[in-house]
Amino acid sequence: MDIHKLEEYLNIDNTKYTTVSLDALNYYLQRYMLTVPFENIDVQNGVDISVEVGDIYHKIVELHRGGFCYEMNSLFKAYLEQKGFHVKMVSATIHTPGGGRSLKGSHMSLVVIIDDIEYVADVGYGDLPLNAMPITQENNSKVIKDINGDFRAIYANDKLFYVQKWKGNNWDTQYEGELTPRQIHDFDYNIEYNQKDPNSTFVQHLLITMPKPYGRATMSQNNLTLSKQQGKEKYEVTDQNYKRFLKKIFNLDIKIENLEKLR
Repeated sequence: MDIHKLEEYLNIDNTKYTTVSLDALNYYLQRYMLTVPFENIDVQNGVDISVEVGDIYHKIVELHRGGFCYEMNSLFKAYLEQKGFHVKMVSATIHTPGGGRSLKGSHMSLVVIIDDIEYVADVGYGDLPLNAMPITQENNSKVIKDINGDFRAIYANDKLFYVQKWKGNNWDTQYEGELTPRQIHDFDYNIEYNQKDPNSTFVQHLLITMPKPYGRATMSQNNLTLSKQQGKEKYEVTDQNYKRFLKKIFNLDIKIENLEKLR
């Protein structure tokens, strides 16, 4: 991985911060999330996913693509470690509507430790703030306010934490994460499931999303939704316009086979 080319691609000023700090972490987090979209196009196109850092770097920096959690957080972890941060790769399980759970360990997140405080710094989830979230006790939680909502991370116990978003007058848990450090190949089963199993939501549905200065842009096989403070704008996605949306909104230039088949 060429860290200088990565920083150039992410528009990171490498003279801005020279030591590990929360301000530096937030700066790197913001630059990554505003540049690289979360997307599962390879899964939709039947292209095998590699989680080797060199392959992810090639895909994102040289091919101007995005990826899903295992790719995005693996590259960001490698970058942060080169900048001197202490980063843990952790297993997480997404909470689904109605009180359900995804496959255990179906999400991979990052916890960064600065001055003995643990922060969630996750660039591989579809809806999180542009700042790291300190993990705190529930009765002393630190709310991270973002254009897309209010978020927090709290300890459930000494082994588990929750990432939550304020919805409908309640804290809604987005996912639960384990604090035990993992290696990327601990996720081999989940990676295979998420890209190959017909029950996987990534196999079933196209998802491209990234934060924007005005809120968030999200594209499915059917619709492009621009979520803004004044409301949502929704546009139908067709075989005729999807490439224009990909380029204009997400800076992606790639065919999506399922949409091409509509021609």
